[in-house]
Order: sequence, then C-alpha cells, then structure tokens
Amino acid sequence: MDAARIAYILLLVLLSLGFGLLHRWHVSTLFENDRHFSHLSEMEREMSFRTEMGMYYYYYKLMIEAPSWQEGLDRLRNDNLSQYPKVINADRTYNLFPEIYAGTLYRFAESLGLLGEPQCWQTERGDVLPPVLSCQGLSVPSYFYISIVWSLAMMTGSVLFLYATYLSGSIYGGLIAILAFFFNHTECTRVQWTPPLRESFAYPLLLFQMFRVTMFLDKYSFERKKFTWRNILWDNPYTDIFITTQLCLFTWQFSQFIFTIQIAILLILQWLKIIPRYVTLYLLFHHIIAIAFTFYHGPMVINSMYTCLVVGATYVNLMNAHVEGLWNPYLLLFSDVIGTIGSAKFMKSAMIDYDDYHHVYNLLRSKLSGFRDFHTMMYTCSPEFDFIHYETYEIIVKTFLLPTAILGGFFAVYYWYRNFKARGYPECIEPGTAYNGLQTGAFIVMAFLVMRLKLFMTPHLCIIAGMVFSRKYMAIVGIKREHLRLTAFITLAALMMYHGVQRVQEERQFYGEYSNIEQEQLFDWINANTPKNAVFAGKMSIMANLLLATERPIVNNPYYESTEMRDRTLKVYEIYSRKDAAAVYETLRKMQVDYLVLDEGNCYGLGIGKSGCRMVDLWDISDNGRAKRLGKRPLCPILYSGNAHPFRRVFANNHYVVLRLDYSTYVELKPKAPILMQS
Repeated sequence: MDAARIAYILLLVLLSLGFGLLHRWHVSTLFENDRHFSHLSEMEREMSFRTEMGMYYYYYKLMIEAPSWQEGLDRLRNDNLSQYPKVINADRTYNLFPEIYAGTLYRFAESLGLLGEPQCWQTERGDVLPPVLSCQGLSVPSYFYISIVWSLAMMTGSVLFLYATYLSGSIYGGLIAILAFFFNHTECTRVQWTPPLRESFAYPLLLFQMFRVTMFLDKYSFERKKFTWRNILWDNPYTDIFITTQLCLFTWQFSQFIFTIQIAILLILQWLKIIPRYVTLYLLFHHIIAIAFTFYHGPMVINSMYTCLVVGATYVNLMNAHVEGLWNPYLLLFSDVIGTIGSAKFMKSAMIDYDDYHHVYNLLRSKLSGFRDFHTMMYTCSPEFDFIHYETYEIIVKTFLLPTAILGGFFAVYYWYRNFKARGYPECIEPGTAYNGLQTGAFIVMAFLVMRLKLFMTPHLCIIAGMVFSRKYMAIVGIKREHLRLTAFITLAALMMYHGVQRVQEERQFYGEYSNIEQEQLFDWINANTPKNAVFAGKMSIMANLLLATERPIVNNPYYESTEMRDRTLKVYEIYSRKDAAAVYETLRKMQVDYLVLDEGNCYGLGIGKSGCRMVDLWDISDNGRAKRLGKRPLCPILYSGNAHPFRRVFANNHYVVLRLDYSTYVELKPKAPILMQS
C-alpha cells in the first residue's frame, strides 16, 4: 500500500472520529438543554424518562442495585412486577440486552474503581419544594447509562460519514451527507430527547450492518463462484454482518422488519441478475445464524415472517443452485419466486400463531382503508404513528436534502444507462448502489405511512445525496477537473447552509427545565402510604414511571406490542369508557388491582390535538356509539371529580387522583405555587 493510500485512509479515520465526537457532543448538550438534567435529583431524572423509557431504565437500575450481578439477572428473568400477577422473563419480553450490558459494565467498572467520584451540589427549587442534591459523573447511574447512548450516537455520526464516502467514492460525498444530517437532525433522530428507547441502541448497529452489506455486494457480486458451504464458512470475512444482525435482533424487536425488507431487496436483486445466487446465500446464512442465536431471547423473531422468509429463501436457493445453468432462465426465475413465497407461507402456517404481530397488520390496514378499532386508534391518534407531516417535506426541501438526493439517484440511473451501451446488462448496474436505492425507497414508503419511521428515511436520503459527488457521475455531466468538483461542493454546501445553519441554531438555542411536581407528590405519597406489594393500574406511561420510582407491582405497562398487554390495557382503560363504575370495579378486582391512578389529561381529553382521539371517543368507536346514544356519561370525569363509589379516593392533587378498591384514608394536596409541566 503506497503512502498516498495510507494518508487517505488515515484522513477518513480522523474525519469519521471527528464527526462522531461532534454528534456525541451535539446530542448530549441538546439533552442537557432540554431538561437541565445536571440540576435534577435522581428521582426527577427517572421521571423524565417517560413511558416505556422509564420501564427500560427500571431494569438497568435493578441490575446495578441488586446485591450481586447474578441476583440482578435472576430478578430480571423472574419479573413479577411489570405484568402482575404473571411472572415473566423480562429479558425475552422487552429486549433488555442494552440494560443488561449497561448494568454489567457499570458493576465491572465500579469494582475496578474506574468511575471516579461524583460532583454534587444542592439545587434550590423555590419556596414550595425542598432543595435536592444533584450529582454528575460516571458513578451516577443515570449519567453512566446515557453516556453509553451518546457513545452509540457517536457511532451513528462516524458510520454515516464513512457510508456516504464509500458509496460516492469521494470525501465530498461524505461531507455533504454529514452536513445534511446535522441540518436535518430532528428529522433524522430523536435520541437527544429519548435516550432509553430501543432505537437509540439499535439504529447505529443497523446503519453499520447496511453499510457492510453494501460493501459485501460490491466486492463479491461479479466474482461468479460456484456455491459451496466452504465458501460460506471459510472464505467470507464479513462476520461483522452476522454480529451486528444478532445484536440488532437482541436489542430492538422492530429490527426484524428492517431485515425482512433487506432480504426482500436482496432477492429482487438476485432475480434481476444484479447479484449472483451465492451472494444471496452468503447473506442469508448470516441471518440464519443470527436468528438461531436469538432463539432464547426472541419468541417474536422465531415466529416471524422474517424467519419464514429467510429459511424459505435459503431452502429454495440451495435447491435451485444445483440446476442453475441447466434450466431455462425464466423457468428458474419462476421457481425462485414461487418457491420462496410458497416456502415462507408453508413455514408460517406450520408455526405457532403468534398474535403479537396482528397489531402491525391492523395498523397498516387502518392506514390503507377505513378500518378502525380501539388498538389501532391508540396508535394512529399518536403523532408518531400518523402519516408523515407536510413540515418534514418542507424541511428536507428547504435544506436541499431532497433535491440533492433526487439528483444523486438520477446521476446513478443515467450512469447505468450509459454503461449499458458499453458493458451490457447486468454488469452496468452497481449492486451496492442498487441495494441502497431500493432500501431508501422502502424507507420512504415506511415513513409516509408512519411518521416515526422517518428516522430510517432521512439518514438514508443524506447518504444518497452524497452520491452526487461521485467522480464517475460528475464526469458524465462534464465536471471532471478537481477545481470544478470543489466549486460544485462549495456551492451545494452554501445552498444547504442557508436554511440548515438556522435550523441548527434554533435547535441549540432551546432551553427548558424538567419539573413535574404533581407526579413527584404522587410517587412520594405511594412510597410513604402504600405497602410494597400494593398493585397499581392506570395510564400506561404513568405505570412505567410508577414502577421505576416506587417498585410497586403494576398490571399494565407501555409495552403495547404484546397481545396480552393490549388486552390488559383495554380492561384497565374501561375507566375512560361509558361503562358503569361497578362493572369497571369488578374488572379491576379480577385483575387483583389495589389502587387505580387517574390523570386529568386522559379523563377530560386535555391536550388532544386530533378530533375524535379522546379516550372516550375510542370507546365510542369500539361499541359503535351504543352507550353514547343511550345517554351514558363518561365514567372517568365522574370518578375524578369526587363521586368515586364503589372506589375510595385516597389521594388527590392538581393532576392525579388515586382510588383504592377498598376503604382507606383520604389525602388531598394542592400546591401553592403554579405547577411547572415538562418543557
């Protein structure tokens, strides 16, 4: 390797590390600015991890506070609090590999004395609330946890730059991608607001896996080898594809849907003769081994369409590999397609029917038709699961991301067209570029249907935008000299900066401070006035934080992907229906609930942006409006306002009411100062 090549590689490494560190600093400071995390008490920090984030953090806390690592793992795998009275393996149910890893790393670092001493200070909270002790440093559990998330965010910045540089064959392409990423940051990621979510851990690994698959396709697609098991087992250096695939499956249940799309794209490329059969088999083999390693951890994976497609495609490709070149190409293609689909369907029918996927199909059904039920409305009423908003299109157009990505795609297609005349089909097609084009198209469709999934679309648009500066693409439009390429780069960067810099400034100039006095009062009262085995029910997001702050058993939680949890939540959410109080009381007693937590927002539909999305509206849809036509009033406002029979009010403040399912004392707290809600 000559000196110039070594210098180029060194420059790439330094730039990728630099951009990774820049992204780490960016998201960590945005997080601090959003909630003033450094000046919160540990309880406030835990409360700031809303919805399922609080539940994930609970298991990390369990791992580090247990007397021993093994005892923490045993408690996690014999969890009797999050789905009371059921005892579950929380690791398998909730994809807790990140928390087990973080907890193990914390205990190991603590045992070696590597965490150092925390920096602590007293934070005043006004005349109404007592001061709290705020501590900062790696020895503080919450700081150690989010530091791992920021390190993975660093990986995102580094991989994105390398991905775009590789695909474009130019550092200019990597620079354009990273500029577009920062200028469209809120459209690319939400790690800065929600660090404990599964995507914060899995997406950097998914991005790296797709990067390595791209490299693999480009390297091996035109080496027409005869398939043997030796090729797969010994001649394949891309073992990191298997490792990252497995880690993604361990970390995030949604990873399997991304991999299903990846397998489908690989099969399409194979059927179009853009990649040879043995390349598909190599990658299918990686997925099969990753699935095998997740057998213990992921029942959803084992019974998924992803597994069926992988195994079915592998079987058909192995069978047809022996007759390739002997059969008519069209007959072979027909056999591949029909055989793969048939094998996948046969496997699916032979497996145990796993209902946890039905909500996904129903959600898609509701997007494409007029179908509605309680569970799909719970999703579609949330902004994250709505169709992608117009503001997203406006942003990616103003920052020149979308126009540049479209131009990059046009350059690639035109280059293939020019190549077709010289080299013919399929040699004119670049496999890695074709794979990423189809992958980006799939991500666009996903984001259009579910806004939350734009975290896949927008970063990939950044990568595709970088292809504009590929030397071979620019050469076909007459830009061959280096100074012309540099001029084009500066011009495009300036156009992107015109609105992009303003967006970064707006993002960084926002300052908030987390405070939720009423919820803190609620948890303090629960800790002081209820037994440790008291069972609670209520709004899903509150239950997750209640589990974390009080360690009381709960009957429902925010893990809505589970069929059982959807059924449990539906029963608990009868409090928001028009049913009789006695009927709801009996339902909760059968669930062994001791206390019911009501919140003002859900009871009265406060803060609901979309019409027809109050909880009582969802129930009216479920029963076709029969109870409403009979003139029955919504139950929750009646219980919340004071007429709680047959329940007993035992606690109330300005936002929460706690009802006991038998007699207890009654306490009412009214803060003297205005209540600060979360920014």
